[in-house]
Amino acid sequence: MKKRLKDIFDADKSTEDYASAVFSEFGLSVDKHYDLLVVAPGWKPTKIMAGFDVEVVTTAIHSYISGYEVKGNGFLIAWIQTSPGASSLIDELSLCAFLDFEKLIFLGAVGSLTKEIGLGSICTPLYSVSGNLANGYLMEDIKEYKPFGKIYPNDPAFVENVISIIKESGYAILQVPVFCTDSVLCEYDHMDFIKSFDVSLIEMETSSFYLMADLMEKPAVALLVVSDNSATGESLVLRTPEQKAVYNNSRLEIIPKILLKIVCQ
Repeated sequence: MKKRLKDIFDADKSTEDYASAVFSEFGLSVDKHYDLLVVAPGWKPTKIMAGFDVEVVTTAIHSYISGYEVKGNGFLIAWIQTSPGASSLIDELSLCAFLDFEKLIFLGAVGSLTKEIGLGSICTPLYSVSGNLANGYLMEDIKEYKPFGKIYPNDPAFVENVISIIKESGYAILQVPVFCTDSVLCEYDHMDFIKSFDVSLIEMETSSFYLMADLMEKPAVALLVVSDNSATGESLVLRTPEQKAVYNNSRLEIIPKILLKIVCQ
């Protein structure tokens, strides 16, 4: 990990035993080697990986977060289900800096802001506009934080490799700009401002995810599935059965296949 992350841990007063902390929170062991670490706000492998030739072991369950191990033929995936939002991702993912893992994957839903990107589309950020304030706390001097900056993937070569895997598997993926918000409710009242950044998607965590991946010095990629579209009026909470089927096909069929291809590469 980078010095900045070490400094954050040195200043932390919540614990000095991070091995025990990550085991307590997620049931994951610093003594194991994981091929992938998946971080997924709201997505559980007990559902996402159902029907695939893997064994999913629930390692910890709390009110808002959970931990899992996904075991397959020659690989082991650590999976953390986190709370929504940038601040939660930073606090919860930070513990995993003490785990032994190769690659970092973010999985989650995303809202589309354009008619061209429909429900079920699989996307990855070209960059993420940092519309949240939690990222400022990752800086040494929080007063220097400037919101609405562009956060690019920390390992572009790894992202390109994953994009190639997806396309070679016969699936489509879009690499487009994303806006990261702190509030799903309030974002609609600021949509003209948000769209002024020429973004195509909106969600909450990917700018923080890539900043954390950089501090952890791990190759990382975010894979997003479009769950709603404000440009077409397809809402998140009142989807039709047909809309749910399109979304779930990507989330429950395509994403698991992509994940397994990445870990088996």
